[in-house]
Amino acid sequence: MNTHDPAQGKLASEYLKELDTALAASPRAVRDDIVSDIAGELRGLSETDARERIARLGDPRAIAADAVAEQRTEADARPVTKAYPTVTAVVLTAGWYLVPFFGWVAGLIMIGVGERWTGSVKRTAILASVAGAVVSSAAFILLRGMDYGIVGLVILLVVPLITNIFVSSYLRARWS
Repeated sequence: MNTHDPAQGKLASEYLKELDTALAASPRAVRDDIVSDIAGELRGLSETDARERIARLGDPRAIAADAVAEQRTEADARPVTKAYPTVTAVVLTAGWYLVPFFGWVAGLIMIGVGERWTGSVKRTAILASVAGAVVSSAAFILLRGMDYGIVGLVILLVVPLITNIFVSSYLRARWS
């Protein structure tokens, strides 16, 4: 936001600069909106009128704190539903069995695009699920030609199930 406006007096310009600085941690759109609204209120006022209006507006840091608090309140007011992580858990776990490989990959993609998980949560979940798949597949491949082929098949069927149940629980707990 350009706070220099020829229609603003020196006092108003300084106040707007302080306000812009105080709002630096706010999203750009919020900061620009607040600064432009207050600039509109101060535009064209004499120094005396601007001084009075600034006194009623208050400290720029207080305005910034109110804006941040309002943003947090709005974010907290949005309902957090567990539908997406639940569907992701079902696709990830059941996809391994119902649509081999492709269903499971769809679950991994759903983890990757989940907007409420942090990058580290996504990486951990995806790596854990892939590790379970690799271990179970390797066991199946190594044991299939031996007398323990049935053990390899059981490992292929059970390890991804258990791994993905834990991954699903981890994801649901971190959905916020």
